[in-house]
Amino acid sequence: MKDNLIITSKLLGDFNSFLEKRSIAFLTRMDGTLDNIFQWHFELWKKDFEYLAKDDKLEEWSIYSELSRTMDSIFKQIETRALNERASFPFFKRLLGHAEKYKMESVSSHSYAQSLLDTFYQVYFQQIHGSPEKHSIWDHYFPKEWKVTKTNLENSENIIADISLDNFINWAVGRISEASDEMDLSLDEVSRNLFPEVDPVLWARILIFIYSPYDEDQLRSVIERPWNFGFMGRVKIYHGSQDGESKRMYKDEEKNTFDLTCYLFEDQFSEINLERYIKALEQLSYPKESVEERKRLGLNNLFNRLLTFVNSSKLSSR
Repeated sequence: MKDNLIITSKLLGDFNSFLEKRSIAFLTRMDGTLDNIFQWHFELWKKDFEYLAKDDKLEEWSIYSELSRTMDSIFKQIETRALNERASFPFFKRLLGHAEKYKMESVSSHSYAQSLLDTFYQVYFQQIHGSPEKHSIWDHYFPKEWKVTKTNLENSENIIADISLDNFINWAVGRISEASDEMDLSLDEVSRNLFPEVDPVLWARILIFIYSPYDEDQLRSVIERPWNFGFMGRVKIYHGSQDGESKRMYKDEEKNTFDLTCYLFEDQFSEINLERYIKALEQLSYPKESVEERKRLGLNNLFNRLLTFVNSSKLSSR
C-alpha cells in the first residue's frame, strides 16, 4: 500500500506540472474529467483526516496529507486558469454539483465544505477582479446560494453562505487594516458582488468602521486612516419612471444593508452604542472641506439613519 501511495504522489505531482504547460480545455470541455478531479480532491481530503486520528498510521497519514495538499494545488491552478481563460462556466457548474453532493460530509468535526470553499476563496478573491468573465461570473455562474444575504444566512440548510461570509471577513480584515490611499479594486469588486442586496457605499462604511484598527478614540482612528473601497454604487438599469424606481431601489438596498448589519453586528450597533457614536462624532472637529470632515459627516449620517432603523424595528416588533 505504501508503494502505491508513493507512486500516486509522483503521478499527481507530474499532473500538476503538466497543467502548467497545457490548455485546460481538455478538463473543462470533456464530460467527467473535472468531476473526477473534484472526486479525487474529496477522497484524499477524507483519507487525510481519517488517518490523522490513528496513531499507528502516521506514515500513511503523512503521505495522504501530502497528496491532499497536491490536490489543493491542482484545484487552485485549475480555478486560476478557468477564471482567466474564459472557462468559468463549466468550472462553476461542476464545482457547484460537487459542493452540493458533499457539503454535509465531515471527519472528526472537520467539514469538507469548509475545506473546499476555503481553498476556492483563496484564489477567487484574488483573481476575480481581473477575470475577463467577471460580470458573467457574478451575474450567472457564481451560485446565488453562496452569496451573503440575510435570507441565505438564516437558511439552516445553506451552510455555504456562512462559509462565504467567514472567508470574506478573514480576507477583508487584512486589506482594510492595511489600507493605503490607493483604492482596493479587488476588495470593492468582491464586497459589491458577494453581498448583492446591500448598498455598496453604506456597506463599505460599516465594514471599515467595524474592522479598522483603532486606539482609545475609535471614531477618530477610523476617520483619520485611509478608506480604500466603497466609493461606487451599483450600475442600475431602470424601466419606466427612473426617478421613482431609483428611489425605490435605493430604499430597498438601504433596508437590506441595515437588516444585514443588525443581524451580523447587533452588539456593535445597539441603540446605546449608536447614540454614543453619534455623540462622539459631534465632538470631533476638522477643517470644513477636508477629507476627514467628509468622512465624519458620512459616518454621522449613516449612524443616525441606522439608529432610526433600529428604533423603528423595535417598535414594529412589539
